[in-house]
Amino acid sequence: MIVPDKIIRSARKTLAVSVDPFGRVTVRAPKSCSEERIFSFLRKKEAWILRTKSKMQRAGIDLPPENLDGYAFLLLGQRYEITLVNERFVRLDDMQKRIYLPEKKAKDRLVQWLKENAKRILSTVTERKAREMQTSYKSVTVNSARGRWGSCSYDNALHYSFRLLFAPKDVVEYVVVHELAHTKHKNHSAAFWQEVEKYVPDYREKRKWLKDRGILMQVF
Repeated sequence: MIVPDKIIRSARKTLAVSVDPFGRVTVRAPKSCSEERIFSFLRKKEAWILRTKSKMQRAGIDLPPENLDGYAFLLLGQRYEITLVNERFVRLDDMQKRIYLPEKKAKDRLVQWLKENAKRILSTVTERKAREMQTSYKSVTVNSARGRWGSCSYDNALHYSFRLLFAPKDVVEYVVVHELAHTKHKNHSAAFWQEVEKYVPDYREKRKWLKDRGILMQVF
């Protein structure tokens, strides 16, 4: 039996159910709607709900708790676990796949650390790929975008979401190549995709990885 995480009653006349990126089920119902009717509705929607939740869970990422101690997430495609410590700086242990995070304002410190590393890594990859593709760009900035992994402005300024750091290295390189290809083609024409394929022959697989794991855009 499907048990909703939240039931929201309002002046609406119909029942509706949604599943958020972390698999939480929300039912929206009329104020006078009985629980019996709600659960009957959920039974009819059960197959869709389970299918949707399964799709969400394939990314292997859970909703971050308020206390990040012990929380695991992807960093360059590998799973790292957070340990809160009474220290001043964020510390990365690649051998143990662990991030030691100052317990004071832990989430803010982690996001800042991720942004700094994303800027360093993405700047390096962009510079290398631009030489390989024989193109140029105006600048590289890192933002907190949740709607897209990267973008290229009309004047060739490149913008990346720091959350791109959650993806494996080869997927990161695909996004960089994708945005650099826009310095030559300001659209998604056949010529654009030919340019991408020249440097990432399996770009379709990389696109699928990003599509299937769009949930990662919601982490932190």
